[in-house]
Amino acid sequence: MLPSSHLHCSLPAFLIYGLIFHVCELQQAPLNVTGPPGSITVAVGKDVVLPCHFSPGQSGDLEVTWFREHFSPFVHRYKGGQDQYGEQMLQFQGRTELLRGGLARGSVDLKIFRVQLSDRGNYTCFIHRDSDYDEAVVELKVTASGSAPVLALQHYQDGGIRVSCRSAGWFPQPQLLWQDPQGQHLPSLSESVTQDQSGLFTAESSIILAKGVRQELSCSVRHALSSQGQGSALHILDPFFLNAHPWITALGTVLVAVVALLIVTVYLLKIKGKQEKKIAMQEAALRDRDVEIEKQVGELAWRRYAVPIEEVKVVLDPDTAHCDLVLSVDCKSVKRKDTRQDVPDIPQRFNPWRCVLGCQGFTSGRHCWEVEALDGGGWTVGVSREDVKRKGEIEFKPEEGIWAVGQWAGQFQALTAPNRTLLPEIQTPKRIRVSLDYEEGRVAFFSVDEEIPIFTFPLASFEGVRVYPWVWLGPGTWLKMWP
Repeated sequence: MLPSSHLHCSLPAFLIYGLIFHVCELQQAPLNVTGPPGSITVAVGKDVVLPCHFSPGQSGDLEVTWFREHFSPFVHRYKGGQDQYGEQMLQFQGRTELLRGGLARGSVDLKIFRVQLSDRGNYTCFIHRDSDYDEAVVELKVTASGSAPVLALQHYQDGGIRVSCRSAGWFPQPQLLWQDPQGQHLPSLSESVTQDQSGLFTAESSIILAKGVRQELSCSVRHALSSQGQGSALHILDPFFLNAHPWITALGTVLVAVVALLIVTVYLLKIKGKQEKKIAMQEAALRDRDVEIEKQVGELAWRRYAVPIEEVKVVLDPDTAHCDLVLSVDCKSVKRKDTRQDVPDIPQRFNPWRCVLGCQGFTSGRHCWEVEALDGGGWTVGVSREDVKRKGEIEFKPEEGIWAVGQWAGQFQALTAPNRTLLPEIQTPKRIRVSLDYEEGRVAFFSVDEEIPIFTFPLASFEGVRVYPWVWLGPGTWLKMWP
């Protein structure tokens, strides 16, 4: 047995040692990020919160990035104690908020306002703290409840009355159900489901209502993600069925008249056949001539704007290149490495945007050059005024001194203002020709792959300021200048 004095000294030391061991264990615990146990479901137009929790919750250099298929552009980013919006996806701009009230408790929940149908899918909550990182995936399901079913009497058929049921504005695909007064399901005669451009479904079904058998019925609609639905009922009285059969006699009379009419029509068609064939041949010849004229007009337009007086050999200026961009030895191509180069941060160098200018600028004349996208995702090409902003945030638009088109946020578009101009009818080209007419103030772009115009900006006034070739590169992108 230990002496009493020795026991009193050992107990405080044991408690202090245990506390120190517990703190060290928390510091060494790896970062663990978790999401909700199941998917999150929300209706179109509502706000939703995507939960994300991390542990242990001690403080540190915390960086939170919510993204979808690709890390950039992102849905929302929190870094350095504040939100970052520089490379946010277009569809989420002005609609996201990180609920920072829960940071002390280890929560980095993301709130999305006014949910759209295109927001459905998987979201990744990626947390980077100090040298440790982890992520969790949250699935968002979006629903839309459509209109109440509309019942309509169509026509008599098979001794009864054909009734249709239609409901629109649903997501996911809804199901229409017919029921009799006892709640028994009735088989439908036909069913169809269509989807509009916004992704919402319209369902339509029909049934034949016979006299004395099912004069009362109801139609309900619902989808799989919601237990709620809508329904409508219909009751048809016996007098409506009196006309279900006499139409047969009327049909026989009509058929006789139709046969006589067909005989007369065939006779007239034989007389007019030769004349109509001659007219058709003349119309075909006129159409062929119109097509040839349109082709010649398009070719003249291509030659007018795609082949200016001087073809420029663009050489990129390394003094303007962002430190993450690596230029080739001949300065004719550039890659984005996202590895900071050891270069001085001089005033003419772009930062933080990954941009670079050409060495040669223009104050007169008509010029053209070509840019080829060899690899990577997002990129934009065009021209920039010499006085364009080099440091800090900048918007790529003519008001800021930039005229450009490119693959931005997963879509091929022209960087116009106040809104971007989407070009869905143009297949994203691998090689683009940039055309600059300084005196006229025209900046135009052409697809070298298909030899067609892409986009022409409204005429601008450069006001005597020198204009340079300009490009921006997304993650992993490689661009080459031609010739």
